[in-house]
Amino acid sequence: MQWTTDVAIVGGGVIGCSIAYRLAKLGVKSSVFERDLFGGGASGATAGVIGPVWHVDPSMDAISTLGLRSLEIFKTLSSELKAAGVDPQFQQNGILKVATTPEQMKLLQDGLAWQGELGLDVQWLDRQEVVEKEPDIHPDILGGVFSPQEGSIHGQQYLNSLIHASALMGATFHERVEVIGLERQGDSIIGVKTNNDIVHAGHTVITAGPWTRNTDQWLGNSIPVRPVKGQRLLLKLQGFLPKTPVNNFLGYAIPQMDGNVLIASTREEELFDQNITAVGIRELLGKAESIFPCLKSATFVGGRAGVRPGSPDGIPIMGPIPGYNQLSVASGHDQIGVMLSTGSAELMADFIVSGKKTNLEAFDPSRFL
Repeated sequence: MQWTTDVAIVGGGVIGCSIAYRLAKLGVKSSVFERDLFGGGASGATAGVIGPVWHVDPSMDAISTLGLRSLEIFKTLSSELKAAGVDPQFQQNGILKVATTPEQMKLLQDGLAWQGELGLDVQWLDRQEVVEKEPDIHPDILGGVFSPQEGSIHGQQYLNSLIHASALMGATFHERVEVIGLERQGDSIIGVKTNNDIVHAGHTVITAGPWTRNTDQWLGNSIPVRPVKGQRLLLKLQGFLPKTPVNNFLGYAIPQMDGNVLIASTREEELFDQNITAVGIRELLGKAESIFPCLKSATFVGGRAGVRPGSPDGIPIMGPIPGYNQLSVASGHDQIGVMLSTGSAELMADFIVSGKKTNLEAFDPSRFL
């Protein structure tokens, strides 16, 4: 069977679905193809931290700018998605980053200086102020920094809300449908071939996460994205829930709307499996107790694992793929894909519609291809 769509999106994680939503807002119909379940990978297993202030770094200006833009979009996007019918569970209750050593204190204080220069609302807290905010915090805490405009989102709910709202505007989503090739006409990509159909498209964008590198069989060269496995846990302790997500340089403890505490995360290079392991559980339980010792008495609710797409230089790979017309990529977001999803979708959708690489220069795939 053959059919037509405006834009074919290969990969149904948070980046692909965010682009579909942004395109739909611009009046462009897209079709998203996911070989597994929507949310079956890293997007469903994410910690959901929306904390770009901690990624504001003079040496990573592109990510800093994109992260802060993404945060601005989240503030209105969450209400849009909720109004459309599915609540993404965005909680803008701030993020608290704490230090337990003098070296960590210096890192926080140095960061506070240039974050303040950018006009970001970041507050220094001494030990007593940290304890007042989170009474059950680890006693070794020396101080911390609180960023009230940040927060977290529920990964699976966010993905579901994007799919639901986009579908209402005409996007189509195809689960357990694998793209097995590209349809070519000279140097132009005119669609995709799935395990069911041939789909003609005016533009094709590859958002396949760590599996993006497998497109070398279609393109003749490999987009250098590597797998980075991450595991996270859910714990529950009766009568206890942090007021805000807390990071202590080792991991995160993030309050959930259902009363659970999400603990994140491991980082395991070059692993494609999505299994929860005994080693991962032990590491995550250690992170939990290092933030809130009371969590050693918590009930184990469950765990998830996903595989993130890492890039060689730590910067996402987004934009047109050299040597081809009507073909682009958006991948390599590593562990900050959800955080950067809204800004990335804005950049990519604007490029797909206008053909102009406005603000995409730092992410250009040509730096590798």
